[in-house]
Amino acid sequence: MAFNLKLPDERGRQLQLIAEAEGKTVVDVITDHIRAKIDAGVIPAELPGVDVTKAPTEITIRANGFEATIPANEGPTLADLMRESGNLPSDRERKLRWIEGLAALSGIKVKRMGAGVKLINPVTGAEHPLSFSVASDLADQIDRAAE
Repeated sequence: MAFNLKLPDERGRQLQLIAEAEGKTVVDVITDHIRAKIDAGVIPAELPGVDVTKAPTEITIRANGFEATIPANEGPTLADLMRESGNLPSDRERKLRWIEGLAALSGIKVKRMGAGVKLINPVTGAEHPLSFSVASDLADQIDRAAE
């Protein structure tokens, strides 16, 4: 599900101008603003609608009908993989082996898609697509849970 914003044409164009001036996309400009508000404590760092909980030996991720549980010690590995998926071409073979290995160990498959990644529960087939920036924020949330 995508969230669509309706902006006056002038505001939309201003966002485009900011993005062009900073060498970014409009989505990056908005993401930077959201992250600044998180850093300032205006909103919590946890993603709305995504629940990451830790029990003594496992971490469970729940979001929009998706649910999967991984061993707690694999949380940091999953988080790193989600962060690095956007950079897959830089060391493609190592990262592909990492993706396949993590899926075998944890029960969550991470599949790269055009503008992000998809978390897949291989048991239920449930999928949860994430843009690269949201995947990075979820990775931070998983790291916090793993601590």
